[in-house]
Amino acid sequence: MLDLSNARFAFLDIETTGLSPWFGDRICQIAIVLTEGKRIKSTVDLLINPERTLSPAAFHINGLDESKLSASPLFEEITEQLEALLKDAVIVCHNAKFDIQFLDNEYRKLGRSVEYPNLIDTLVLAREYFDLPSYSLQHLANDFHVSNNMQGSRAQADALTAKNVFFAMMDALKPNGKPLDDYIGIYNSPAWPEEGVYLPTELSEAINSGRRLFI
Repeated sequence: MLDLSNARFAFLDIETTGLSPWFGDRICQIAIVLTEGKRIKSTVDLLINPERTLSPAAFHINGLDESKLSASPLFEEITEQLEALLKDAVIVCHNAKFDIQFLDNEYRKLGRSVEYPNLIDTLVLAREYFDLPSYSLQHLANDFHVSNNMQGSRAQADALTAKNVFFAMMDALKPNGKPLDDYIGIYNSPAWPEEGVYLPTELSEAINSGRRLFI
């Protein structure tokens, strides 16, 4: 049984060239914050050459430099490093299916599949156990009164914010008496267009609630 106080966690966040891997969008950045319990052991921020340009919307969000991306390693060149970082860790990310469909897409291009046996989605966790007006990462940070981290790149800042939100939720859920294992799910090769489309949290919430979108 995993112990929250000393388990190895990998808080993961990715940036992409756009919203849809099946329309050709690719990963261009991966940030990982490794912890032992709440203690940060290391942080990694990888730029990746997506072999395509950023969409205007993606550039507006992540502000990544196209010239730096084109000079960065391809995904296949960082897979060993990525796997070493994630090995034996409980992976935590916000809206995991969105991130994993992009990782799955990259591995499919290499003729491989992806599977993460120990993964926690802070979005799923928040929706299941907390009644809140919004479940975006930024709103969760505000609701749980934790640091909405602004350090480093957007990916690294979001990974650090996810860490803070996750442990705040775990503290709030202590009265439930559930072990960490009960919050872990298995995520592998997520749905593709014929099965379902996974959108960023804000978009899916707006669409499901019938709100107007200003893009």
